[in-house]
Amino acid sequence: MNVFKLLVWALFLLPMISEAQGDIFGSWQGKMSTPKGNYVFNLDLRPNKSDWGRIKGTAIHDRNGVKEVIELEGMLYGDQSIYLSDVGDPYSRIEGGETFSKLQFVLSLQNGDVVLNGHWQEYEDLRRYRKGKLVLHRRKSKA
Repeated sequence: MNVFKLLVWALFLLPMISEAQGDIFGSWQGKMSTPKGNYVFNLDLRPNKSDWGRIKGTAIHDRNGVKEVIELEGMLYGDQSIYLSDVGDPYSRIEGGETFSKLQFVLSLQNGDVVLNGHWQEYEDLRRYRKGKLVLHRRKSKA
């Protein structure tokens, strides 16, 4: 492919990527389905102003009456996939007795609404993890 065609494709795709990035920021809510049950899962996404192209997030899920807050950072890719993980080094977190979470999503349309479909893993050590399926919808503001 010559440089001109590549440039035309880039100019065509850039507005779509920018629009999708605008669609992901804000509050999301849905369900996390795991082998041990279903839980309400909330996710707030915002741009990382100090590192262009990266995103930050805060996840809150209520597991059997215990609310857990996870601070996340990650990236939105051009194929509409989003990868997030706990802030901090996974090795030192696990060695310190903490868990380490990773989330992967695909931004998609369902019945005309933007939806985040994805998976969550919480690593207890470097080989064992708990997993769940996530389906999140844009949270409606109550204004």
